[in-house]
Amino acid sequence: MIFSKIVVTCMRIGSLAPEVKVTQADIIYQSAIHFTPLISRTEIDLPALKTLVATEYALACFRKEEIATGAIIITGETARKDNAEEVLNVLAEFAGDFVVATAGPDLEGILAGFGAGAASQSDFCTGPVMNLDIGGGTTNAAIFVDGKVVDCFALDIGGRLIQFDFDSAIIYIAERLKPLLQALGLEFGVGSRPKVEELSCLTDYLAAGLIAVCRGVKVPEFIEELFIQHVHKRIAARFIMFSGGVAEYIYRHTECLTLEDVNFHGDIGPLLGRSIRVAFEKLGHQLIVPKEKIRATVIGTGTHSLQISGSTIVFDDAVLPLRNVPVIKINPAECADSGLCDIIRSKIQLHEPGNVAIAFAGIVSPAYSEIKKMAEAVVMATGSRQEPLVMIIEQDWAKALGQTIRIMLNGIKPVICLDRIKADYGNYIDIGKSIGQVVPVVIKTLVFKS
Repeated sequence: MIFSKIVVTCMRIGSLAPEVKVTQADIIYQSAIHFTPLISRTEIDLPALKTLVATEYALACFRKEEIATGAIIITGETARKDNAEEVLNVLAEFAGDFVVATAGPDLEGILAGFGAGAASQSDFCTGPVMNLDIGGGTTNAAIFVDGKVVDCFALDIGGRLIQFDFDSAIIYIAERLKPLLQALGLEFGVGSRPKVEELSCLTDYLAAGLIAVCRGVKVPEFIEELFIQHVHKRIAARFIMFSGGVAEYIYRHTECLTLEDVNFHGDIGPLLGRSIRVAFEKLGHQLIVPKEKIRATVIGTGTHSLQISGSTIVFDDAVLPLRNVPVIKINPAECADSGLCDIIRSKIQLHEPGNVAIAFAGIVSPAYSEIKKMAEAVVMATGSRQEPLVMIIEQDWAKALGQTIRIMLNGIKPVICLDRIKADYGNYIDIGKSIGQVVPVVIKTLVFKS
């Protein structure tokens, strides 16, 4: 849990409309690292989690009423738990008007890459920079070139895929690891005390797979099966860094000579970190040290996932915040005048019931006649839907479109039209209450297990 002081500045360049930017973000409190409290393998302990957050507020000497805005993010294995959605509800209620995001594997890799410093590092490097964030259950990676993401992906590789009790006996093996264990001829199971050499056989194989990923070459068969949703683009990274909890052991020269050494955190995390470090040392590849390791994702969330709308916008604070709103993307320039309404309607129907955000792209500075046609198409396409009408504009004409639609609707339903926000089809957005004349937005790629 991190508290930051954020400076929001309204800039006017020449005759252009003012642009609102986050110009400074200083971290003023960082919590300790906590394991997620669990009732079982599939369920999070909601009361314990709420108590944990309340305790950190007290330690930071803040009351929730003092916080203007923020983001709550659920990542990795926690997002897969049966009651993940309830966790969001508990924490969102506790944190007031925070926007809430469940990071899909791609978004988590991007956030960690920003937080670890890979994005900024790529501005000065002559080649792709890859950050691999290795946590308890997943490895989330992003590749940056000139500060921009060129690939992101994730694998089911993490430190807590095998866990131990206090006597170093195995109490858990992730199902997705079992085919690999069988292929490697490793026969240990729950209740056994494996040899360090047996565990090293597994972690060395995983490390070799990650090296293949970094080099952009074909990965071993059982590594390819660990990719989540999609594989990588096979972009060879010239510069590599690691973040996440396992990274603490990649950059720390800790030996794992005994099973007790491995079992420092009740899992194979330290041994996995050692295997990765040794594998890269054998290659003679010098790893870049990240700005953040275990806190990289939350640092990235605090400074990069939160976007600020432009100031010439239309919104209704009475219906904010809005959470988990799916985005449909429309390019009016590619639609015939008579077809725009039908295209919007058909895409909205894919998400019924429920609200959607209509993202307009492709037009930089439309004439009033074009704005009026878009407004008419939106009003006709949304018909009798009672949900707030939400629109996201990449350029600086949200107020013109929003006011035109508001007049046409004559107060039938709330209108929210934000600009200077880029969202793509398949994204979800959370919209927070306004700060002055701007609105905070979180863009995300996947909501819960569905």
